Amino acid sequence: MMGTADPQPSMFYHINLEQYVTADHPMRKIRPLIDTARIRQLCEPLYAETGRPSIPPEQLFLALLGGYLLGVTSERALVRELTGNLVLRWFVGLDLDQMPWDHSTFSQNRKRRFTESGLLERLFDETVALAIKQRLVSHHTTLDGTLVQANASHKSFVPMEVFLKPAEYKRRIRSLDAGSEPDQDPGNPTVTFRGERRSNQTHVSTTDPDAKLANKGNGTAAMVGYTVNGLMENRHRLLLGINVESFRGPASETDGGRALLDRFHATHDRRIQTVGADKGYFAKPFLTALVRRRIQPHIAAKTTGREAVHQRVRWLSRTVGYRLSQQTRKKIEELWGEAKCWHGFRRFQRRGLLQVRDEAYLMGWLLNLKRLAKLLPAPA
Repeated sequence: MMGTADPQPSMFYHINLEQYVTADHPMRKIRPLIDTARIRQLCEPLYAETGRPSIPPEQLFLALLGGYLLGVTSERALVRELTGNLVLRWFVGLDLDQMPWDHSTFSQNRKRRFTESGLLERLFDETVALAIKQRLVSHHTTLDGTLVQANASHKSFVPMEVFLKPAEYKRRIRSLDAGSEPDQDPGNPTVTFRGERRSNQTHVSTTDPDAKLANKGNGTAAMVGYTVNGLMENRHRLLLGINVESFRGPASETDGGRALLDRFHATHDRRIQTVGADKGYFAKPFLTALVRRRIQPHIAAKTTGREAVHQRVRWLSRTVGYRLSQQTRKKIEELWGEAKCWHGFRRFQRRGLLQVRDEAYLMGWLLNLKRLAKLLPAPA
């Protein structure tokens, strides 16, 4: 016989949030890797000793991490998820009778405490240190950069008046004096770029001044974005370093790559032996910098370039290690694709270089936790 729904709800429920988290759920595997006591220890200097008790800082970080794991990067949407997603509540540590906090809690804590503290950078570095301790990090690495869209539009770009020629300045003044019909949508005004040449030397975004017009130089349209550089360990695809640079052409990748290598050597007691990368890194200053650091440059070789360091890379291309590095280097593209497709990394939510870097460290922390959850045995 056909069943019917029970219209009479129960008056009392006996619920344990743990029962809603399946054994193979990613959050169940990642959660034991996060040391909440360590987060509290790092946050302690940022809080006063008197006053009302704050929201536990470890819950704020767990909520952000869980949101990005689910692809929820908006703070308002994250609060909605915390209201009805039982697995996310379990991950963060909110009981059923606790209401999630207001969305402004995230932005206010970032502004007053976390942005300049370097906390997310420390948490990212500690996942790298854990991987090194567990002997998961080899001496062979890959460098790569990717463009990530900024939270700003093309319409936000205005000319820097100091760069305008007198004739162009007069033309703009006359166009303003001539007047025009008021825009029907002041919040999203109509902007025409016809006949106007824009570049990072002449224009700046009023929404995010650190964001630049950027493209890969292969005929694609320019986007408003940042260059994100990553240093990946080849054996297990762990990120050893991540940073964000304002777009400056190929230099934003090569300079950012050198900074990542120096930072890794300074932070962790471990040397890198080889670095693989694409042809964008086949530049004399970058190759020379690798040789000076006693790192073998397994860089994809071009036919151009006759310097000794170029010839050295071409000679290395005959070795087995070079070919293995070139095969493995493509895996970092999988990391970028994973972050952009599943975790909202296609576009930054925050604005300004400092806050954008924090968001990148959060993404690096998340990607490393996912890898460690697969590589390390489950806790008893």
